[in-house]
Amino acid sequence: MRLLVTLALLLPALALAEDQAGDDMRLTVKPVLCITDNRNPSCDMSFLVVWQSAETGYYCLLNDFTDAPVRCWSEERAGRQNDDRIVQENFSYWMTGRDSDSRLAQVDVEVLRMDSDDRRRRRRTRHVWDIN
Repeated sequence: MRLLVTLALLLPALALAEDQAGDDMRLTVKPVLCITDNRNPSCDMSFLVVWQSAETGYYCLLNDFTDAPVRCWSEERAGRQNDDRIVQENFSYWMTGRDSDSRLAQVDVEVLRMDSDDRRRRRRTRHVWDIN
């Protein structure tokens, strides 16, 4: 039951996450949630990152995995990028301008671990009287 309540609260976040820093920069990432369990400790995901700015300029997309930008755009007002990743922990995407220390918009991607301590989920796969 607790799992259902947790998923019900998170379902709106499954569709997309968006950060709008004023009216200057808009950043959208789909999907924003990775659900793991004991069998699959990571998610192999393809993220769609879309950004739009009110002003034409130089912008870069970065994330927590590397120090180098994922991609930069020059003299653009909008852009999109597909980014394939294996995800094991929470991380963020963010946009910067010429000043790479200033984040114009940021979206966080979350990893939800569904490791259960419920013994009923780890039932014996064969009966006690099986000899195989």
